[in-house]
Amino acid sequence: MSATGGIRSAWAALVRSLADPGLLRLRTASVTFVTAVLAALVACIPAVTLGVGDSIVVLAVMLSISFTAERAGTRTAHRVLSLVLLPIVGVAAGAVGLLMVTVPVAGDALFVVVLSAAIWVRRFGALAARVGTLIALPFIAVLVVPVPSPVGSGHGFVPWAAAIALAVALLALVVQWIARATGILPASPQSNDAVAPPRRPSRLRPIASSRMAVQMAITLTGAFVIGHLAFGEHWFWAVLTAYIVASGNRGRGDVLFKGVHRTIGALGGTLLAGILSFAAPSGPITGPAAGMIVGAIAIILALGLWLRPAGYGWWAAAMTAMLSLFHELDGTEPGPAMLIRLAAIVVAGALAVAVAWWVLPVRTGDALRARTSAALAALSELLVACLREPDAVARSRAAFGAALGALRQLGPTLRLERSARVRGRDGGHRADIIPALDACWASADAIAAGVEHGHPLPPASARELGTIARRVGACRRMLGGGQAPTAAPPVVASPAVTGTAGPPAQLADLAAAVDALLPLLALIARPRDPDPDAQPRQDDPDPSA
Repeated sequence: MSATGGIRSAWAALVRSLADPGLLRLRTASVTFVTAVLAALVACIPAVTLGVGDSIVVLAVMLSISFTAERAGTRTAHRVLSLVLLPIVGVAAGAVGLLMVTVPVAGDALFVVVLSAAIWVRRFGALAARVGTLIALPFIAVLVVPVPSPVGSGHGFVPWAAAIALAVALLALVVQWIARATGILPASPQSNDAVAPPRRPSRLRPIASSRMAVQMAITLTGAFVIGHLAFGEHWFWAVLTAYIVASGNRGRGDVLFKGVHRTIGALGGTLLAGILSFAAPSGPITGPAAGMIVGAIAIILALGLWLRPAGYGWWAAAMTAMLSLFHELDGTEPGPAMLIRLAAIVVAGALAVAVAWWVLPVRTGDALRARTSAALAALSELLVACLREPDAVARSRAAFGAALGALRQLGPTLRLERSARVRGRDGGHRADIIPALDACWASADAIAAGVEHGHPLPPASARELGTIARRVGACRRMLGGGQAPTAAPPVVASPAVTGTAGPPAQLADLAAAVDALLPLLALIARPRDPDPDAQPRQDDPDPSA
């Protein structure tokens, strides 16, 4: 691919990423922004009247922008779990944050253990993965919050951290409920719980959650050591970057992709913060100048929340700019400090990529195979529900949508890989699996919508759908090393309905989409095992990782 063609492709991808059909991204960002503003106002009460310190306000904002509707959960049990767990973890996170100030070695070690364990517990299934995510939120928030020393100002930070965590959870749930009730947000946000089955460990290789936990422990330990030795009071930028780049590991290609975007975004955010800070007076900033910086932080937060789903670099730029401006309120010298922060981000990002690449690596192909298999399983379940259990169709549609959402997360990395391949190479690319499954989704969801709304399939269409469902199951078995399904006769819509949106036409489209998927699945399928009684390997990354 020529340099000019690469630039045009990158520009086209950027323009596509900014599209916001139905303004869903803007509406979601607005809900999170309102939650953050309310949380900041609530946290101002103990900060101003009780002398707890400004850190509690930052903690409230950081928790509110992390506790999204997806992390809150779609079920009542999930939300109750959040309300119970966040205050408890808030106490622990606040205590560890104080240890990181008073006894750095002990605090840093506990921080590494907790965040690594939060990843390791994913091996026990969806509920454990949700608990691990909830545990990580207050710890990451405390990492970027300048926890006050117990001596002097900030007395009582730990109990107030728990109270603020509970208040943020309550505020977020109330705001999200109002947004769904008024139609600002979709009525029932999708959850990945249905597509995160636990996997048996391999005798030869640890499962993905164990590998990622080891990677996280090594990465964070290295970031703490490098941060304290090389970057002084700016050490937390190295640790934060290391965690962000290494977390949610969807394969080493994904870690590299995030590392590059984190660096580019951090550079943009640093430049933006530098331009804004040069207009402020030197020394501690108060009065109108402080109000202007707070206003700039709020604007950057709103833009960052809106652009966050469009690309990781946007959110990295927003976070870097906001945190840089916040520290400017303490009178930090803008120029040298920002360069040190940027250096910490670059070094820690490189460290995270190196560990992900060489230490028990999670390969992108393994992640793609696991998530594709989960999506095929969800598609098969949806088709079977259309045939046998109409009452389960709505749940199966949501599960298939969630599985595709997890698969689409690999899209940017795979598209970058495809764009970088040598010109003239024939054949498909594994990046094409995602749009191929999207085509399956379009037809299958249309069929399922009719069944869900009380229009069961005619007998002939039901037989055709059963054939397609068996073919989808064969595709999934092929991914694990089974025999490839044989060619199937095409499903042809009758002349009376050709060109309509009725079931026969949709069945023909679905059958064609499944057939188009077959050669692409062959690109990532495991080699066939010559021993038919051999046990399949179970070391693929979890779909929820």
